[in-house]
Amino acid sequence: MTSYTRDDQLAVQPETNVGGKIETSGAYVGHFTLAKEKIAKTGTKGIEFNFEAEDGRTARYLSLWLTRANGEKIEYPYSLLSALMACLNVKNIESTTATVDEWDTASSMMMPTEVQSFPDLMHKPIGVLLQREERLWEGKTYVSMKIAQFYDPSDRSTPAEIISGNRAGHALDKLVGNLRETVVRNDAPPTDAQPSTGTNTGTSSAGNANPFAAIDEDDVPF
Repeated sequence: MTSYTRDDQLAVQPETNVGGKIETSGAYVGHFTLAKEKIAKTGTKGIEFNFEAEDGRTARYLSLWLTRANGEKIEYPYSLLSALMACLNVKNIESTTATVDEWDTASSMMMPTEVQSFPDLMHKPIGVLLQREERLWEGKTYVSMKIAQFYDPSDRSTPAEIISGNRAGHALDKLVGNLRETVVRNDAPPTDAQPSTGTNTGTSSAGNANPFAAIDEDDVPF
């Protein structure tokens, strides 16, 4: 079980940005509004995040697949979770039962759903490096964001600087420079992807629906 520590400080959000989506690679400061357990049909386990930046823009369905069905760690995503925990000064996390609004395919509505959430990872100031991805699917190009790294927004320290005790804040610019403008993939879009042009097809008027409920992203190949 994994838990997260809540930070009650809320960022003042410009009204024009509330509900907007993050679609550009870069470093963002904000907090996770959701961190919940995610289990694939293969038995692979992970955490799905919703992120809200200080300016009100959001990135949803950010997933880290952490362990295979046999309990084996998946090294790279697990390293990102460990990096996040270092930035939040958390050594252990445990999940707790929570009720959140989630997209229900049968009713095509947002419905209260019981999940395992990680409160120790939510509502705390965090810096996130996000990488833009484009995927070609059925003749359309879809955009999604992927977690690339974390940092402490209080002093720009990266996980390596935090763990070493040398909180210089010098490494972040290099990490940001390593991000690419766009990573192009030629496979099916994940559930967070949106068409790069046109409307957000498949979403509710509130913009909360899962736009690709029919695409079985949970069939991860491990």
